[in-house]
Formats: sequence, structure tokens, C-alpha cells
Amino acid sequence: MVSEIDPRSDLTVYRIVRSDISGDPVLLNSFRSNYELDRPPRNRERASTVIHMGISAYLDEPLARGTAERWSKLGGYIAALHLVPDQGFNFAPTGHPGHLTIWADPVKLHEMTVDIRPV
Repeated sequence: MVSEIDPRSDLTVYRIVRSDISGDPVLLNSFRSNYELDRPPRNRERASTVIHMGISAYLDEPLARGTAERWSKLGGYIAALHLVPDQGFNFAPTGHPGHLTIWADPVKLHEMTVDIRPV
């Protein structure tokens, strides 16, 4: 797992998603925040509106996979996103070690997806 993140470097992160089909609206919605999907805040989102407006991602695949296995309702796939600086996104380490919140346009996040694997 990455201990320090250089915001000027490329970064691959892992997002739990609900589809592995590129044109599926369900996949695109997997890159939308709970706020954007008009869902109520959950967990840390209750205390921080800005976290409610972002999406969760993980610095390594095993962390994402473990969460997906514990909370199957989140989705049955893990998407690898290759984030390149200056592409219109922001992120911050939030929650437990290895967890990030990302703020970005869902279409851009979909375009940064390089792989999707079943849990």
C-alpha cells in the first residue's frame, strides 16, 4: 500500500462498482457520489458534506476486494482507475489507511478506468 501520495504523479486506485459493461448506465452511476445519486449520507458522510459529495476508492485492490466481500450491496466488481494529474479530479485520504475520497466528473472517472474484475 502507498504510504504517501504525490499529487503530481499518476496513481492507480480501486473502486467497487456494480457492473463491468462499459456502456451500462449502472457502471456510470458507480462513479457518482451518494450526494449526486440523491442518497442520504452514510457513516462519515453524516459529519462531512464534502465527503458525501465524493466517492470512495482504495489504494490497493485487496482493500477494495475486502470491503466488497463484507458489503456485497456495494457492487460485485472492482474497477482500476488510472488517475493522471491535471485531469479534473481531486482526492484526499479519508477514513482508514488506504482509503481515499475522490471528487470528479463520473464520465471522466469512467474514462480513467483501465480494468474491471469480478469480486
